[in-house]
Amino acid sequence: MTTDNLTHIISVLWTKGFPFAAWRLPGQKEVHLIIQLTETVQLVDFKDIESVKGFIIAPFKSAHTGKAYVLQPDLLPGSLQELKEIEQLPDFRKDKKTEDMLNEVWDKEVYLAKARQLIADLRSRKLKKLVLSRVIEKRLQKEMDPGLMFTLLNEKYADSFNYICYLPGVGSWIGASPELFLKVDDTYAETVSLAGTKPSGKIHWTPKETEEQAIVTEFITSRLDELGIKNYEVHGPETVLAGKVGHLATRIRIPAEEVRNKTGKLVSRLHPTPAVCGMPQQEAFEYILKTEDHQRKCYTGFIGPWQLQGCSELYVNLRCAEFDKKIVHVFVGGGLTASSVAEAEWEETEHKSKTLLSVLENF
Repeated sequence: MTTDNLTHIISVLWTKGFPFAAWRLPGQKEVHLIIQLTETVQLVDFKDIESVKGFIIAPFKSAHTGKAYVLQPDLLPGSLQELKEIEQLPDFRKDKKTEDMLNEVWDKEVYLAKARQLIADLRSRKLKKLVLSRVIEKRLQKEMDPGLMFTLLNEKYADSFNYICYLPGVGSWIGASPELFLKVDDTYAETVSLAGTKPSGKIHWTPKETEEQAIVTEFITSRLDELGIKNYEVHGPETVLAGKVGHLATRIRIPAEEVRNKTGKLVSRLHPTPAVCGMPQQEAFEYILKTEDHQRKCYTGFIGPWQLQGCSELYVNLRCAEFDKKIVHVFVGGGLTASSVAEAEWEETEHKSKTLLSVLENF
């Protein structure tokens, strides 16, 4: 499928309101596309994930519900004839309202006040780490072309997991995530602990950033230990680049047989990781729900293809946005510890927002 065909068909599907997902894996050129031919989106329990086949979207609050959305691969278009047939599909959106895009948007002063309060709480040892997020609203000068947006994202960010999807009742989402949540193949399962964000170039990591990343790594290995998974390799930490920013990352690899029949339990224990929530996990999750005025929705959940064409790769839903015809909500966040400085945390969210805002300049 050519880039022009893909751009066109994504826009057609979105306009018609068909559930679909398109994605490109890090470092690859091939884009994958699946289409669901019904409007009803399936919900599955994490515990049943080993029997699931489709594109998975788990919201942040799935940490509480233990359920994720699965988009079914009813159609995997590859030929021009199939593309022409898609144009003849009915219009699901006709005479229907679009999904609710309402959300709370903080200005800088509100964010700084929230961050300072959280840092004070961290210094009193109520929590070890907490991730504070915010929403940036971008109103477009012209109507959104989702196919073009996805194409531009792929051109700009070759090393991230790039996706675009639409699910009735969930909304339209696009993102470029640098963080692997869980990958499983016949040989290994792999996950990544990732923290810290700096502009690419000569990167020097501060003690705060090193501490933050170590917390995530320790969390993951402790969860593996709880499941009786002892045979794993830890590689890192090392700097990895994602577009114009760098992150501190550690890769953890586990023999595939170690996680067989435990994948659902592993997903339940890992989500949400300290990289997007905090530590201790449950206390941080509840603190976020009380502190943040906006709904995270699919931001900081996980997303990706599962048992599709031999691929099972889920990514933490970072650097993402919810969009409609003329409005985009970009979600960004950063990890706070007792040594954090509120102003520096604001700047980190500004850096992260450029992943999508730089592409939105075309609209």
